[in-house]
Amino acid sequence: MDARSDSKDTHEARPRFERERAQFRALILANPNYFGNLTLSPFKPVLNLQGDTFYEELGCVGFQPQFNRLEAVVYVNQPSGYGGNICSSGTPEYVRFYMSFDNGATWLDQGLTSFTTYDIPAGTTGSRRLEYAVTLQIDPPKTFCFIANIALVRGILSWNVPPPPNDPNFTPVWGNVHDTRIQVDPRRLIILGDLLKTLKVKLPPELIPALDLGKPTEAATPKALSVAELHSLYKDKGVEPHRFALAEIQKLVSQPALSESLMAAGFKGALAGLDIDLGDLIGKLFPTDGDTRYEQLECIGLNPNLDTLVGVLRVKLPNGYSGNLCTAGSHEYVTFWADFNGNGTFETCLGTTSVRVHDIGSIPKEGLEYAVFLPVDLACRRQPCAEGPKVVRIRAIMSWQVAPPCWNPNYVPVWGNRLETLVHIRPGQTCHPDTHVPIIQTVGSMDVDDIDPISGLASGPAALAGFVANESPFTGEIILTGHIANATDISMGAPHLKYRVEISNDGGASWQRVTNTFSLGRDQLLNGAWSDLPDATQSVDGDDYYQYQEDLTDGAGNAQIFPVGNVLGRWNAWGLTGLWQVRIKAKNPAVPGPEWTSNAVTVRLDNAAPTGGASDAARPFLNITTGGGACADFTTGDVISGSYEVADEHFGRVKFSILPDQIGGSPTGGLFTAPSPFPGPGQMPLTRVYSPIAPPGVPNGGESGSWSLDTTGMPRCGYVILLEAWDRTIVSSGSVGLYNRNSVGLCLRRPGE
Repeated sequence: MDARSDSKDTHEARPRFERERAQFRALILANPNYFGNLTLSPFKPVLNLQGDTFYEELGCVGFQPQFNRLEAVVYVNQPSGYGGNICSSGTPEYVRFYMSFDNGATWLDQGLTSFTTYDIPAGTTGSRRLEYAVTLQIDPPKTFCFIANIALVRGILSWNVPPPPNDPNFTPVWGNVHDTRIQVDPRRLIILGDLLKTLKVKLPPELIPALDLGKPTEAATPKALSVAELHSLYKDKGVEPHRFALAEIQKLVSQPALSESLMAAGFKGALAGLDIDLGDLIGKLFPTDGDTRYEQLECIGLNPNLDTLVGVLRVKLPNGYSGNLCTAGSHEYVTFWADFNGNGTFETCLGTTSVRVHDIGSIPKEGLEYAVFLPVDLACRRQPCAEGPKVVRIRAIMSWQVAPPCWNPNYVPVWGNRLETLVHIRPGQTCHPDTHVPIIQTVGSMDVDDIDPISGLASGPAALAGFVANESPFTGEIILTGHIANATDISMGAPHLKYRVEISNDGGASWQRVTNTFSLGRDQLLNGAWSDLPDATQSVDGDDYYQYQEDLTDGAGNAQIFPVGNVLGRWNAWGLTGLWQVRIKAKNPAVPGPEWTSNAVTVRLDNAAPTGGASDAARPFLNITTGGGACADFTTGDVISGSYEVADEHFGRVKFSILPDQIGGSPTGGLFTAPSPFPGPGQMPLTRVYSPIAPPGVPNGGESGSWSLDTTGMPRCGYVILLEAWDRTIVSSGSVGLYNRNSVGLCLRRPGE
C-alpha cells in the first residue's frame, strides 16, 4: 500500500536562485521578461528560468462532477522562500484553470484562484512537504447520459504573479502547467426538443403541436444495478466477481440481520445461479494491501481558505464501476484522519466523503481524474501566529464501494490505497470546545485577509468566484460566508445554534441588524454519500437571530449537513456608500447567557457607475468634434475625431468599439487611434481596452482624451462608435465592474454621394 504521497525528494541542499526569488516583483517590474517566460515581449531576458518546481508544484487536478468543482493540490516543497513566516503577509500561489472540449485546439478560461504560502520550517525537512488545495466552482456544458462528456482541463500554477487571463500557453517562472482529463456529469433537466435533436428523431408534424418541446423535465433517478445485472454486464469484459459483487458480499458479512438467513433451511447459497466461486471471492475480501488497478488516490491536501480537505484520484479502466452514466454507478469513498497530537496514531477521524464514478467506454488512455472534498471544523485547532505554525499530518484511505470505517485508521481496502501528507492550519485565535465563536471567512466572495482593514478595498482572486479584484469596493448583494465553532448535532435532534448579522457605518459605535429572508441550499453527507436536502428558508426570529444550519458531527453514522457555500447571510447593500463594518454574533439557545462575536470586517461600498464627470453627470462623455459632429454625414477617407471623458472614484477600464464590426461577412475596416494607454492604432473591429492597475497607473478619478478614426476603405453605412466603461466595484459577490456606456452615430458615404 502506498503510505505516503511525498515519496519524491524535491529538496536540495540549498535554495536555488535565492536572490531572484526574494527580489522577484522588483525584477519583473523593471523588466517583465527578466526570466524569459514571455513569448511576445520587447524586453530581453536576463535569466532564462521557466516552469521551475523547486519551491512549488501543481501535483494533481481533479473534478467533482456532482458538485461542478475543480480541485487542485499544490506541493509546497521548501521550508523557506515564501516571503516570510506565518505572522507576515506571505506570498500568493495562483492557479488559473482552462477547459477544452476539442482536445486542446481551443481553451475556455474558467477563472483564477489562490492561497497564501509562508516560510514554515517545522515539519518540512528532508523529503516531507506541505500540500495545499485550491477549489474553483465552474459551470461546464452538459450532455445526455448516453454521451460521455470528457473534457481536457489545464491548471497553471504561478507563484507571486497571477497567470494572465485567456492565455492557456502561459509559462510561469516558478510553478508549472498540469493537464488532465475529467468527466462532466449528465444534465439533470431534460428538454424534449434537445433530446430528439440529439437522437436525430423527427416527430410526425401532426404530433408537434401537442407537445411542449421546450419544457424542462427532471431526469429519472439513476438505477443501481443488481449483482445479477452486473454479472451479465461484465461477463466478457474481464471484471472480477470480487469487484462487481463486493458491496453485496460486504453487506452479508457485516450485517447480522442479513447473514442469519444463510443458516435458514433450504438456502442455496449467496449469489446462487451466478456461477461464482464464493469461497474464492470471500478470500479476497481481506487483503494485505489495496488493489489499485481500477483507481488510485494520488494527492491529498487542505484548502486553507475553505477549511476543506481534498483528494484527487485517478480512474484507470473503462469497466468495473457498476454501470454507465445512465445508472447509479458506484462510489469512490475517502476517509480522512488527523494526527493532532503528533504521536503517529491518527486518532481523530475527520469524516468520510465520496464521488460517484461510472463505466466510460471512451476513457482516455491516461484515465480520468476525479476529486473528493470534505469540509472540516478547524476553528478550535488554530493557534495565534506568534505560537508558530500548526502543521498536522493527515491520512486518507480510498476504498471503492465500501467506506473505510472511521474507527480504523489502519483499514486495508480491497480496492484502493492510502496516502499521508502534511497540512498547515492557518493561524487564528484559540477557542474552547464549549464555545461557539463565529468567524467570517469571505465577504462578497473575497477572503477577509484580502480586504484592507483600513480602506475596506479588496485585492486578489475571489475565493468563491472566478473574478480578480484590484483595490475594489463592494455593492449589491454582499454574501457573507463562514462558520460557527462547535456546531450542535442537529441531525440527532440537538437545537440549532443561532446567530445575528450586524452592520455599522460609524466605526462600531452602534450596530444595525440585517434581517432579510433568504433561501439557503444544503447538502447532506451520510455514511460518506452526498445527497441534496430541501433548501432552508433563513428568516430571523423575534430577536433577529437566524438558525445555524451546519452540522459537522462525524464518525458515528450521523448525517453531516453543509450549507452550500458556507453562506451565513446575504446583505443588500444597494444604495449604501462609505465605510461599513460587518460582524456575526452567535449563541447556543440551550445555554442561556453567553454570546460570541466574530471578527469585524471593514468594507467600502460604492454604488456609482462611471459617468462623464463635469461633461455628463449621467454617463461617460463621448462626442465627435470634426465635420458636422454626431449624427453627421462623412465621406469614406475622412479622419473623424472626437473626445471622451470617464469619471469614477474607483475607475476600472474603458473600451472603444465600432458597430457594425462586419458588413457582408467582412470586417468593417478603418484605422482607429486612441491615446495611451490604448495600444493603437489598429484595424477595426479590434477594440482598444485599457485595464488599469490602480494605484499606481491612471488616477482613480478616471481619464479623458481624444480619439480618431481613419475611414479609408470602410464601406458606406451608418455606424455607431461605442464607449463602454467599468469601475472596479465587486458587484453582488459575482463580478467586477459597475457598467455604463455612451455612443455617437455617423453616416459614411462614398465620395460624390
